[in-house]
Amino acid sequence: MPTKNVAPSRRPERRARPLPSQEADPSRSGFEIVIDGAVEYVLRLTPSDKVLGRFRSTVEAWPAVIAAVDGGRPPRMLVLDWIGADRSRGKVSSGVTLEYLARGGLGLPAEHLRRVRGS
Repeated sequence: MPTKNVAPSRRPERRARPLPSQEADPSRSGFEIVIDGAVEYVLRLTPSDKVLGRFRSTVEAWPAVIAAVDGGRPPRMLVLDWIGADRSRGKVSSGVTLEYLARGGLGLPAEHLRRVRGS
C-alpha cells in the first residue's frame, strides 16, 4: 500500500512557559503563551476590529485584557491575535477564555469571572 506524503503543518506551535518572576519566586502561578514565529500580539474589539493595544508578548497583553473587562467591555468582544514576521496572523484566544487566560497568566484568581446569561 503506497504511503502518502503529508506536508508538515504550517500552524505555529503554542507553548506556555513560566514567567521569569516564577523562576525567582515559584509561589507565583502566572504564565505566558508563546506562539512560535510571533513578533507581535494585538488586542482588538469585535466586530469593529478596533485595536486596543499592540504588545511584544502575551504577558504584556494580560493587564490590558483585564483592564478592558474591568472597564466594562464584554469579554465576548475581545480577541487577542498573534502576528508573525511575515505578517501571517492567527487567534491566540477570545471571549471569556481570553479573560480567564489573562487572569491566570498574571497569577490572579479567576473564580469571579462573569457568568454567561442563562446559566
